[in-house]
Amino acid sequence: MFQLDFNTAIIIYFCSNSCVAIMLALAFSDAQAKGARLWIAAMTIHLASAPLYLARGLIPDSLSILLANVLFSLAWTGYLASLDVFFGIRRKRSVYALPLVLAVLIFGYYIDAARPRIILGNSLFALQTLTLAAVIMSQRARFRRRIMVIFALGYVLAAVACLLRAAAAFFASDPNPAPFAPSPAQTAALLLCGPSFVACTLGFVLLHRERMDAAIRQLAEIDHLTGLTNRRGFEKGFATALAEAASNNSWTSLALLDLDRFKAINDSLGHAAGDVVLVELGRILTRVTRQDDLLARIGGDEFCVVMPRTTPEHAAVLGERLRSAVAGHDWQAFGLKKPLTATIGLSSHLGSRQDSASDFLRLADMALLAAKDEAGDTVLHANALHSPQPRIRVSSDLSLSQPDES
Repeated sequence: MFQLDFNTAIIIYFCSNSCVAIMLALAFSDAQAKGARLWIAAMTIHLASAPLYLARGLIPDSLSILLANVLFSLAWTGYLASLDVFFGIRRKRSVYALPLVLAVLIFGYYIDAARPRIILGNSLFALQTLTLAAVIMSQRARFRRRIMVIFALGYVLAAVACLLRAAAAFFASDPNPAPFAPSPAQTAALLLCGPSFVACTLGFVLLHRERMDAAIRQLAEIDHLTGLTNRRGFEKGFATALAEAASNNSWTSLALLDLDRFKAINDSLGHAAGDVVLVELGRILTRVTRQDDLLARIGGDEFCVVMPRTTPEHAAVLGERLRSAVAGHDWQAFGLKKPLTATIGLSSHLGSRQDSASDFLRLADMALLAAKDEAGDTVLHANALHSPQPRIRVSSDLSLSQPDES
């Protein structure tokens, strides 16, 4: 049967991993790649253990075995710390220190007893790699399942390799088996290192790529000035809200807000001052809107608020609160001589499959234009355009703490 020599396998492993480590270091030199530096550091530590295995005979076995295996355990700890940084998981420092302490105890105490050293040491490494696989799978809902399975599989294969070596030592007839002697179990364990390394590296790269793609998509939906959702993000979120309302047969309301006489601010104080006003307006509206509302700047001084599960009456209450917050703000601190006001147009609809986002927005825009023609600094619902009442009356006893419908 084919037997893979341990020293040959270590040289191949060291050379291939060194090339990959260098490429990853170049590819993930950006500080924004969360956890990448820890990952590359762990790979470097992993590589540092290989020459120590090969140095057996050149330096005392007790020293090479102890140092190599402690570095091996430290590398797995580094991978865990890298994943924790990437996923935003916080652990006590003792969790990271425990495997290192166990490695020192196992390979220090049993330095002259090969069987318990191999069994306990490889069991420790298997536990560390399975922990990494469990951490990855615990986050599978946040990323594509295929990527997470590939990533976790790499560590599962590493655990199997370690358990094979532990099992071979356990069932060996020699009471003091040579740890690197050729055997079917040794060959199988070494051959598993290749696909394990490929799967782990591929999973690591794909996971970072998915996060970077998500960040790019998010940036494409954010208004660079105010930090709010932009028109593209608004259209996407609005479509989602309408689909949810159609499924639940619930109300959705929309507020379209436009500043009164904003052009005069740009003309008198300059566009830089106008930008400052828009940023502050975004902060005001953020404080007033509710957690489930979608606030967006859709262009110039126009802002939109999508209010899921909100009836016309509650929409009017929120619209009035938005208007009051703008009118009551201390705008003189921003160089404005007159109070800044806003006009708001509202539209509401009970969910149905025939809902049209463009029609919804058009109704709110019609209400906004009518309100501006009326006086400005007011709130007008589209329902009032075909009603004797000029505006929906605002009842002070309506709560705005959460989206609601009657």
